Amino acid sequence: MYKALYREFRPQNFSQLVGQENIVRTLKNQILQNKIPHAYLFCGTRGTGKTSTAKILSKAVNCLNPKDAEPCNECEICREINAGTLIDVFEIDAASNNRVENVRELIEDVKYPPHRAKYKVYIIDEVHMLSQSAFNALLKTLEEPPRHVIFILATTDPQKVPPTILSRCQRFDFKRITTRDMVLRLREVVNQVGALCDDDTLELISRVSDGAMRDALSILDQAIAMSDGKVEYQRVSEMLGLTSNEHIFKLVDFMIERNIEGAIRTIDEVILSGKDVSQFIKDMTRHFRNLLLAKVSKNPEEILDLSKDTINMLVEQSRKLRSEEIMRAVNLFVEAENSTKITNQWRILLEMTVIRYCKREYDISVETIMARLNTLEEKIKEGAFIVSNVEAKPQPIKPKVVQPKKVEEVSVKKEEELGELPALDVTINEVRASWHDILNLLKANKKMIVYAYLEPGDVIETKGNKVVIGFDKRYSFSKDNLDKAENKKIAEEYFSKVLKKDVKLEFRVLGDPMDDEIDRLKNTFGEDLVEVIE
Repeated sequence: MYKALYREFRPQNFSQLVGQENIVRTLKNQILQNKIPHAYLFCGTRGTGKTSTAKILSKAVNCLNPKDAEPCNECEICREINAGTLIDVFEIDAASNNRVENVRELIEDVKYPPHRAKYKVYIIDEVHMLSQSAFNALLKTLEEPPRHVIFILATTDPQKVPPTILSRCQRFDFKRITTRDMVLRLREVVNQVGALCDDDTLELISRVSDGAMRDALSILDQAIAMSDGKVEYQRVSEMLGLTSNEHIFKLVDFMIERNIEGAIRTIDEVILSGKDVSQFIKDMTRHFRNLLLAKVSKNPEEILDLSKDTINMLVEQSRKLRSEEIMRAVNLFVEAENSTKITNQWRILLEMTVIRYCKREYDISVETIMARLNTLEEKIKEGAFIVSNVEAKPQPIKPKVVQPKKVEEVSVKKEEELGELPALDVTINEVRASWHDILNLLKANKKMIVYAYLEPGDVIETKGNKVVIGFDKRYSFSKDNLDKAENKKIAEEYFSKVLKKDVKLEFRVLGDPMDDEIDRLKNTFGEDLVEVIE
C-alpha cells in the first residue's frame, strides 16, 4: 500500500529533525544527564515537527540500546512505538477527546506502572482544545505525576492553554523551518524516490509551504504524481495556482507609470490563466514588502530569502519608487487582502486597488501627501523654479506715460500668458463624463465651498468652450455664490484642468417651461422687444 511522503519520511531520530537544532540539543542533554522532566509543552505552527519530536523522545527515553541519546529504531520497544502498538505510549487527540470524562480515564490509567517500557509517555496533541473542566481535572496529575510518567503536550495555540498548565511544563517553541533547510531536506527526499527536480522548483515549493515541512512534502508528493518523473517549475506553479514573477513585475511597472489600461490588461491575463485572485493580492502585498526591504537595505540578499536574480530585479524596480510610495502600496493591498474575507468580488477589489494607486490626485493619505512634498522638494533643489521670500512693501505710485503701441503689446502678451490651455469646443457628453472627477478633485484639494455649491447642479448645455450648469430653484443660492468672481475662477480652473481645455462657466437657475420660453424669445428678438404681461 502506498504511503504519503510526509509519512514515509517522518523523522525517526533527532538527527533527522529539520531546523530545530536548539531543541534537539536540549532534549539530548536531558536524556544523557538523566534529568528528564515530567511534563513538556511543544508549541509551534503546523508542520514544524512537534508530534515527530514527541514520538522520537518517547523512543529515546525507553530505547533498549540508545546511542548518544538517539533511539536505535531496531530494538523491540522502538519497533513497537514506530508501529503504534506499544501500550505504554499513548497518543491522544485532544480535538476529539476534549471532555472531562476522557481526562479522568487518563488520570486513572496514570496510577499503574508501565507494562514493558521504562516510562509511560502520554502525547496529547492540540492540547489547547481541551475544555476548561478537562484542564482542571488534569492539573493535579500534571503537577505531581508518578515517577514513571512523562506528559508531552503539543499545541499550535499556546495562548489558549491556561497559565496553571503552562507553569507546570517545560516549554519548547518550534520555529518555522527556513526555505534553505527545507530545500536541503526536499533534495534528500527527491534523490531517494528517484525523481528529477531542479533547485528553483524545490525553492518554490518551500516558499509556498510557509515554514511547514509537512506541507512541503505533501506538495512535492502531488507534483511527482502529476509529472512523468521530472518535476517542472511551470507545472508546479500552475498546480498551485501561483502567479509568475513576470506578471507581478509587469503589473508593478504599469502602476509606476500610472498606466491604468496596461495594468488592467495584465490583471486580465492573470485571471484568464486561471490564477487565484485572492492569492495574487497576497503575492502583490509580499512583492511590495520585498521592494521596500530592497529599497532601504544596504544588503538585501541577507534579509530576503529569494534567488540572486530576483533580488537584482527587486533592487532595480525599487529605484523607480520612493519609500513612501511603496508603503502606500503595501497599505492599499493589505486593505484589499482584508476585504477578501468579506466579499467574493476579488477581481473588482484588485482593479480598484490598482486604480486607487495610479490616481494619486484623489488620494489624501499621509503617504501620498509625503510623496507630493518630496517631489516638490526635489524640483526646488533641481532649480525647476525658484522660491524667494520677499516681503511685500507698499511702493509709491508714480505716474507713467504709456505709449499706445506699448499698451497694445502688453495686452497681447498678457492674453498669450493666460491662454495656456486651448479654447476648444466642449461637448455636453464630455463634461458629464468628467463631472464626478471634477467634484472629487475639488474635494481632494479641500475646495469644499465650491464643491458644495456645484454638487446639486447639472450640465444642461455647452456652447463652444462655454459650459452651462443649471440649478433647481431650491438651489438658487448655489448659482448666486458661484457667480462670485473668486468661486467662479476656482470652478473654471478645475473644469479646465480635468477637461484639458480652457473652459468658461455660466450658471442658471432652472424655472418652469414658460420661463425657458421667455428666455428663448428674449435671446431671439432682444429684451427690449419682449414684454411679459402677467
